[in-house]
Amino acid sequence: MAHDDVQMLERYVYAVTKRLPHNQREDIAQELRGLIGEMAESTGDIETVLRELGDPALLADTYRGEARYLIGPRYYDFYIMVLKIVGFAVTLGIAIALGIGFFFNTPQSVGQMFGRLLETLFGAYAGAFTWITIMFWGIERYRSSKGIDEPLESWRLDDLPEVPQRSAIIPRTEPIVSLVFLVIFFAVLNSTPWLLRILDWRDSVYIINPFIPEVFKKMLPLFNLTIVIAMGIEFAKLYTGVQSKRLAVLTIGLKLVSLAISLYIVAGSGIWNPSFVQDLAYMLQKEPNEIPFLGRFWEFFPSFLVIVMVLGYVVETIETVWRTWRLKLPKDAT
Repeated sequence: MAHDDVQMLERYVYAVTKRLPHNQREDIAQELRGLIGEMAESTGDIETVLRELGDPALLADTYRGEARYLIGPRYYDFYIMVLKIVGFAVTLGIAIALGIGFFFNTPQSVGQMFGRLLETLFGAYAGAFTWITIMFWGIERYRSSKGIDEPLESWRLDDLPEVPQRSAIIPRTEPIVSLVFLVIFFAVLNSTPWLLRILDWRDSVYIINPFIPEVFKKMLPLFNLTIVIAMGIEFAKLYTGVQSKRLAVLTIGLKLVSLAISLYIVAGSGIWNPSFVQDLAYMLQKEPNEIPFLGRFWEFFPSFLVIVMVLGYVVETIETVWRTWRLKLPKDAT
């Protein structure tokens, strides 16, 4: 088999197996290579064989044993993956948030606690399912209206993706773990009462808030926006699965927007509680002048955060550019 035919075969096998569960990919890849090789021997033309086998997405459904059309074959796999990730993260996040809430407002009975948990989870699941489904429906309709996604019947060999370098592949665990933590952080940030209190005393427990509650409430939508932007970046990584120049530009741009929002929150919103050191000194049963270092640090703290965030963005951008542009990326991945 000629070198170009081997490359075409491997691209087709990759396009099929990337849609299948990991534990099936290697066996099915070997089976496909054998099948295509046998068919090519009788026809003498690898392209004819691949056209006869048809769209890799439909062939993957055949190996999987079922066809899925809730959202559409092109996006169904990713749609289900997103539902699973968000469902797990929402469960964990709500459990943590309600656990913190129960600490401050103990329920009257175990039944009441579980009832509230189930009620909250049901509402969260319903909302997550609805919004994720609407999002995928909108993406599919938009891309169809713009002619970005051609009908499956018009599939061509040129549509086959290049087999990426191993170093360019983004392990699924990386964006999945990030998404889980982001959803948990979102749930805790929007559900816990401690962020809305300056100082509380209950059963020898002090709660000191570094934020001014009124300002924090105003800034909460901006906090949430930065989390949503971060989620969007991780979803893009999860969907593409391969490092590319296009993904790098998207990531750098979105993180720049997030950085600008974060800098405003930290340095321009007046969110920091000026009496934080006094509250802390009261908790420690000391006078503020007895801990002068903490007072000076608190005054410098917003500037310190600004420096850390800007340096972090610069370093991450340089690393992303270096890692991406030194790869020999496929033409359709740039």
